Amino acid sequence: MAAIKTAYLLLLFLPNSLASFFEIQYPNVLVTAETGGNLTVEAGPQGGNIIMKPTGNGTVYIGKTDILKLFEVVNSMPPVWELKSVHGSLGTFLGGSLISLNLEAVDPEGGSLKYEKVSGALPPGVVLNKATGQISGTAPDVDATYQFGIRVTDKHGKYADQIFSIDTREKNQCLSNPCSHGGTCKDDIDSFVCTCQSPYGGTTCATNCESRAFGVDQSSKKIADAQMSAHYSYGDHPASDGRLNAPQGWIGQNTASWLQVDLGNVMDVHAVATQGYTSSTYYTSTYQLQYSSDGNTFVNTKNGTSNMVYNGSTNVNTITKHVLTPPIHARFIRFKPVTYSSHPGLRVEVYGCEINS
Repeated sequence: MAAIKTAYLLLLFLPNSLASFFEIQYPNVLVTAETGGNLTVEAGPQGGNIIMKPTGNGTVYIGKTDILKLFEVVNSMPPVWELKSVHGSLGTFLGGSLISLNLEAVDPEGGSLKYEKVSGALPPGVVLNKATGQISGTAPDVDATYQFGIRVTDKHGKYADQIFSIDTREKNQCLSNPCSHGGTCKDDIDSFVCTCQSPYGGTTCATNCESRAFGVDQSSKKIADAQMSAHYSYGDHPASDGRLNAPQGWIGQNTASWLQVDLGNVMDVHAVATQGYTSSTYYTSTYQLQYSSDGNTFVNTKNGTSNMVYNGSTNVNTITKHVLTPPIHARFIRFKPVTYSSHPGLRVEVYGCEINS
């Protein structure tokens, strides 16, 4: 049977003056030449056509190359930016305002597109959606022009580039009059700085710094034990006992002793307060105040050219508070006894605000 079939196929290729075409219909048709031979498909001498026409979802391969797909890529056109798109400047935006823009391009073959930034920079806080071409975010509060290149690419790798720009303008942050109690406002990048009139402080000058405790007080303890130190203490009384309203208090030896508070950063110090030791035996009648920004060099508060001397509390439960005029900038505050009963006893608090930068 195999020999008969072969003979039949061969007959189909014999010249036949009566036939104008031949057709082979099999599930798969494989035509090969002998080893080293060539396979030639040639049209008629009068300019006939050679047509390879797959049906359905079929295609045409030469080797492993899908010829139809290759032709599709070769014949495809690159994406086109829409004429209605706003080229060049995409607009001017005030600092803090929302940016929402749609870059639009089309694929002549109707395929999907991908957007990508290939040069320049978008404004900080603004991003590109690579699938949709949407640019969105919040405009930075600066006077600037941001120029960037966007590439739109189709599924065949064909692409089109376009240069865009976004302008941003700084918003005057002082227009809303944010500084209270007579403070003056200075516009800053995406913010503002208030210069406050004493005794007020804080971001908007809303805080009375003479009343704002930094937290040495036993009831709050915002100042850690490690931020309190002392020199020449008497008995078993560590510096951390020297907190306002503490159960006992710190006790020094004499006028060479001192109790120190580290505020953690340089602060605007407006006032200090003291109590004596919980026993009426030890209290500080008067003291001097020394301060430092670095913990190495200390200076005294002054009354003219003389060192200022403050009255302490001679009553166990009485809090004696002093406002510093003018306020001082300091990180380290040192209480140095001048006169005392038996040994200088102290419990202290410091009041003030952070320095506006």
